[in-house]
Amino acid sequence: MLKKNGADKRIQILDALNTCLQNKPFDQTSIKEIAQAAGVNHGLLHYYFKSKEDILIQYIDYVIDHYTSMVQERFNDKALETIDKRKLVKEFFKFIHDRITLDRSLSMVFIEIWEIAVYNPAVKAKLQRAYQEWMDVLSDMLKPLCNDIDVSRRTSFAAVAFLEGMALFSIILDPDSKEFKKILSDFQSKMIDML
Repeated sequence: MLKKNGADKRIQILDALNTCLQNKPFDQTSIKEIAQAAGVNHGLLHYYFKSKEDILIQYIDYVIDHYTSMVQERFNDKALETIDKRKLVKEFFKFIHDRITLDRSLSMVFIEIWEIAVYNPAVKAKLQRAYQEWMDVLSDMLKPLCNDIDVSRRTSFAAVAFLEGMALFSIILDPDSKEFKKILSDFQSKMIDML
């Protein structure tokens, strides 16, 4: 296990990769550029990571863990147990829209990661795990609304696919437009009404 300072350095490097991916593709980003963005000597990267690909794979875990803990922090509160399940799911969708789907910098990075995953089995496996976790969380939230595990799983799959498509569109279209947000809101309402 890494000491606190080592964990901080790793996070610093993973954040630096995020910064680099905001400006150019992964394959055009060098170890030296990541080190420079992290404010460390590039030799130090090799102490914490086996390769540039290892930084990317651990970055995916870092992002998954960050957003998972953010969702858990918001939705594992005991006060939420008393909220109507439909209201809770609406609140969950709104949270996801605001914090994930409409986060353009996150979408930019994941578009890059999707492209890498097409040709890289390790990256593909990490993304598969991430999406499975996201669909499992949503499926668990939807189960009480439909009382059918298969329906909640299929619905969560469709919802994640839709939200990822909207995240992609947020890069190309104007996500601040009223129409874009209305589409997200309408989808959420229709999804809950179907259940």
